[in-house]
Amino acid sequence: TGGQCARSPAMFLRAASRLACARAAAPARQKSTTGIVGLAVEPEAKALLSAVYAKTLDQLQAFPVGSAYRSTVESLTKERLAVVEATADLALIETTIGAGQVEQLLQQANDELALLPSLLEAKVWEAYEGPGAEEIYIDLKRRGIPLQRHDIPMQPSTDYPTSDAVELIAPAPPVEA
Repeated sequence: TGGQCARSPAMFLRAASRLACARAAAPARQKSTTGIVGLAVEPEAKALLSAVYAKTLDQLQAFPVGSAYRSTVESLTKERLAVVEATADLALIETTIGAGQVEQLLQQANDELALLPSLLEAKVWEAYEGPGAEEIYIDLKRRGIPLQRHDIPMQPSTDYPTSDAVELIAPAPPVEA
């Protein structure tokens, strides 16, 4: 009696072995959500990151070689592109770069790429020829726009206790029922 329930241990082991082999051969499961409202999972994140990084490096060629912006962004982009091209594991890419999920990295890369034409048009590598900082500060103050100046020392907060003034109490052990 029992019909289907009375299977041999050998059949069970063969089925378990086939299942384990199928799972090992199957590609890693895609995540279903980023956990960030408004940021959808990007199934082609690796390919898109590579393309955006390559396009950024290409557009940076329009900036002068000695430009601080070009050298900084070029260095960061090359470093990130190398990480993306070195592995297919998205989790490893995220961990190695350390700047969020691949979808966030893609947003950052697209934002940087979108910024390049504006910076190029403004010729940000050239010397600033406008009014001095003090003149700008006086004008803003005259118009009633408050600013935190770098030369005004910040006072330490008195609202929150410092770590040496806090007494840590260990949690009570769980109550057995």
